[in-house]
Amino acid sequence: MSMQIIDPHVHFFNLAEGQYTWLQGENPPAWPNLEKIKQPISAEQLVKSTDFELAGIVHIEAGFDNQSPINELNWLSSHLKNLSFKAISYNQIDAPAEQFNHALNALAHSSLCGIRDITEDDDAVRLKSPHCINNLNLLATNKLHFEAQFDIENSEITNQIAYYAKQLPQLQIIINHAGLPSNLNDWQQGAELLAQHDNIAIKFSGFELLQLTSEQQAACFNILFNHFGQQRIMFASNFPVCQINTSYNTLWHCHKALCSNDKTWHNLSYANAKHYYQV
Repeated sequence: MSMQIIDPHVHFFNLAEGQYTWLQGENPPAWPNLEKIKQPISAEQLVKSTDFELAGIVHIEAGFDNQSPINELNWLSSHLKNLSFKAISYNQIDAPAEQFNHALNALAHSSLCGIRDITEDDDAVRLKSPHCINNLNLLATNKLHFEAQFDIENSEITNQIAYYAKQLPQLQIIINHAGLPSNLNDWQQGAELLAQHDNIAIKFSGFELLQLTSEQQAACFNILFNHFGQQRIMFASNFPVCQINTSYNTLWHCHKALCSNDKTWHNLSYANAKHYYQV
């Protein structure tokens, strides 16, 4: 059995040099263990924190500098110099085309593999902007992913994402945090719709932010596995936010316990992330 993993959803914070207004501004998230989450950690420390072999990561934009997100990519190049990585940066997905294109050109970096713009809750309406399809097409043209973070039980927005996937078959869409399940019946309908599009994959992560029992989380996994199959699901950690309720190592063992055989584990913990992110 392979003990190698690639973690496709990790954040590193540099609170001394970065802005992170969402984390260290006037209204930080009311998370348990927030001070632990904010502690500086090196890639070497993360590698040593698990008994799995962390072979690579995908760093997801964390608000280092949303006015000039290239600064985060440049910092990562030195911070992660001893660990294989790719990076998802920030760009405003509903920006006018010229603004989006200019911002994308400013992100030229060897580690860049995609863009995330968080559109949860009421902010999801931005995904209906007429600018989005042109910007998504530009990502596809540049062989960059769109990391979609929204509530897939919002049927109106899920239908919109499915429309983009159909209109832009060359675009790779990756759903973050299992589509943020809450109402499992509505969430399942959204998952079934999105899974119909081969250019949509999904990450199983972020459950520390959700109000689901371990049994409900396992049910979510089984639903995703039945619809997306073992080629389009990736286990991920959302480190360091996962420390709200568990350790990095324990989380990965929980992921492994969901797998019925070694092949499924290998695909979801390593091979699929390797395929999608080329890390």
